[in-house]
Amino acid sequence: MGKSIEWIKSHPIPSFFILTLLSTFILLFPPVYLYRMGFTDHPLLQVLMLYASRLAVYSPVLVGMLITWWARPSRSLVSTRKHWLSFVIVWIAALVISTLELRGRIPQASLGWMPLLVLSIPIAILPAFVVSSAFSRVASLREYLSTLVRPRGNLFWYLFALFIFPVVYILGLAITQLLTGEPWLSNIQLSSEVLLATLITFASVFFYSGGINEEGGWRGFAQRRLQAKYSPLVTNLFLWVYLVILHIPNDIVQYQDGNYLLIRIGLYPFIVLLFGWVYNRTRGSILAPALFHASMNSMNVLGTVLPMTSAGSVLLVLLAVFAVLYDRMWKKLPKDHPAVYQESETASPLVGSEPIASELTPV
Repeated sequence: MGKSIEWIKSHPIPSFFILTLLSTFILLFPPVYLYRMGFTDHPLLQVLMLYASRLAVYSPVLVGMLITWWARPSRSLVSTRKHWLSFVIVWIAALVISTLELRGRIPQASLGWMPLLVLSIPIAILPAFVVSSAFSRVASLREYLSTLVRPRGNLFWYLFALFIFPVVYILGLAITQLLTGEPWLSNIQLSSEVLLATLITFASVFFYSGGINEEGGWRGFAQRRLQAKYSPLVTNLFLWVYLVILHIPNDIVQYQDGNYLLIRIGLYPFIVLLFGWVYNRTRGSILAPALFHASMNSMNVLGTVLPMTSAGSVLLVLLAVFAVLYDRMWKKLPKDHPAVYQESETASPLVGSEPIASELTPV
């Protein structure tokens, strides 16, 4: 075991990808198999599948935290008040979101509010643990996760992360209707039920299925370290290939209609590039791509009344191409760029402590 940990400490990047892949597959493939075989009627089995899937999607950030802690375990004397206060606040918020999200997925006659609340108690510990680790006594973990609570960069990019997908969907639909002669945006009917479901999905993704859990790993750990050796373009194309492999268990269930190649191979590399662009533009802030991911996935709900069109997909591709050309993403970032990991850096309670408003740099 000691030799394995030493190898991991000496090879953090391959260790991260290997451990994340193994933990995700081990936790996700059994539920996917049971789902495909139809063995999902037993309540206890459903609960186990829920917990396994929630833990699996937290593999990226948890593995990143584990390797970070193994590599630099030194502790410092800091106040624990912020740690526990942030834990409680995030735990309560995540508990409410998980309960609401489960309520939407489970038929009303099956379970009441209280059982769903009880089911969500251990689930909500995951985001609370990660966010509160930004105030950990372990200096390396504070530095790693600091941008979740002290975001960097220009406010514009956080607004971009939140609203670019709705804007692209609307523009894509408008272009499609213009070309076909239909009245502009005439068939969009945003009911209060759809808007509420979209907000719940956004918060659920942010806490559980793509936000801090994934981007804390892909951006905060992997992209930052890869960019110390490679350009943002090479880094994100590598991440795209890896994420295609990692999403196999999810895609077995999600893309049964044959759209797998169109989404993962045709469109997904450009979306990954946009994630990397947002991360670098906010000077290495995990919060921005986490919001970006939540916004993207919440369009699955909003898309019931605001569908994604081919024109919208083309706009996303063009936006990614613009990002590559505008930022010259084929060139390596400077070694002192905040989105580039430096082996010699040491964490302190003040790392990443600048609020957004104090860093209104040119867009």
